Amino acid sequence: MARSAAFERFLAAVNAPVVLSRDSMDEIPGVGALRLLHGEERTEAEDILIARLGEGDGRAAAALAEAGCVRAIPALVEATAETEAPIMRVFAARALLDLGSDAGLPALVRMLRTHDGTGGDRASAARLLAESPAPDKELLLDVATTDPDSTARSGATHALLAVAGLDDEELTSGEVLLSIAGRLLSSLTTVRAGAAAELRAVLAGREAGRTAEELGLTWHADRDGPLGRFIDDLGGSGGDLRVEGLAELTGRERVLLENLVLLRLDTDRRAIRAAARLGVRRAIEPLREGLGSAKGRTREEILSALDTLTT
Repeated sequence: MARSAAFERFLAAVNAPVVLSRDSMDEIPGVGALRLLHGEERTEAEDILIARLGEGDGRAAAALAEAGCVRAIPALVEATAETEAPIMRVFAARALLDLGSDAGLPALVRMLRTHDGTGGDRASAARLLAESPAPDKELLLDVATTDPDSTARSGATHALLAVAGLDDEELTSGEVLLSIAGRLLSSLTTVRAGAAAELRAVLAGREAGRTAEELGLTWHADRDGPLGRFIDDLGGSGGDLRVEGLAELTGRERVLLENLVLLRLDTDRRAIRAAARLGVRRAIEPLREGLGSAKGRTREEILSALDTLTT
């Protein structure tokens, strides 16, 4: 039986070599020809895509979901098995969710709890889990705090903020959430633990009905004074961070200052010196944690800072 031009375009799209571009990695270019097919050709085309699931082609999962192919659900569920590549599980779970099925969600939960796949895989899993009808906020908070990969932690943080309705740019660029998100990227567990406690308090406040303004999430620090200068210095790589005029800061300005120091302790020796000069006692435990792996000049700087802060 002669095939239609639309079916030939579909076959050409499915069989074309994968081009290493973002679009072609996420979807099969030209697979939209499937929407033009009917009857036996439509069924055959869907069968071809279902077979591609067994080859680990996540793009086929996306195409089946876009086509509304509910008869692919059993095969998509199979594609979320632990024997499949983690990113394939994410593709399949996404397709299932788009088709109205939550059967892929347990696979995402397993990935996040066992740290399976790359940090990017787990970040994708966290973002997808946040789109489910009843996302597990505690799991997302745990991933944001304890996952060994900063990419996964970042993905989970943003997913959790989206679930809480706090992902508006005005809020995520405010000093409070920006500081929390930054500290959750730290390699120091003691720094992340403090940020997680603050995030938990923010979420609790939201659930209690407090507005973003009442929680201080819209606050932006004055960038014209000493604090603004300190923030500018953090973005550079020159000499010591200038601390003149900072000792007089109180309230949320002082809290922000200390948080900025904490989030840089693991990557910037200038922050270690600033912690000592500014008397940031909250830095004591993170510095002790960092001492365990520090070497050379960094170790000397930490010991000097701890001596200042503890005597």
